[in-house]
Amino acid sequence: MNTRHLLIALALAATSGAVLAQNVSAQAPDAQGKTRAQVIEELKQARADGSLSVSDYDYPRQPVFVSTKTRAQVVEELKAAQAQGLLTVSDADYPKLPVFVSAKTRAQVQAELVEYQKHPDPQGLYRGY
Repeated sequence: MNTRHLLIALALAATSGAVLAQNVSAQAPDAQGKTRAQVIEELKQARADGSLSVSDYDYPRQPVFVSTKTRAQVVEELKAAQAQGLLTVSDADYPKLPVFVSAKTRAQVQAELVEYQKHPDPQGLYRGY
């Protein structure tokens, strides 16, 4: 069993080496077509126009942001959002819930409390009433 696995691994290694050798030889004429000076010049040009990525920091490259609003417009939008309560400043406001508006008057709620105190139903809490 182990001999069989070893033979399969050797066969795969030999064929993969041959495939890699073909790929390298196919790419070699293109790479040798440029001189060292040409490659250095291309590198300088890529650095100058910003198309050279040197780390994962700027991947994928984002387009440069260009603002279409003036500072005064942005400040006005900020003030409007603050006035409407749309601006969150911490995680305590997340998620933004609508303001609760009761459908009952204060007198109705007080009447319900008096009625409940007369006839308490502790199981009613668990049934959802």
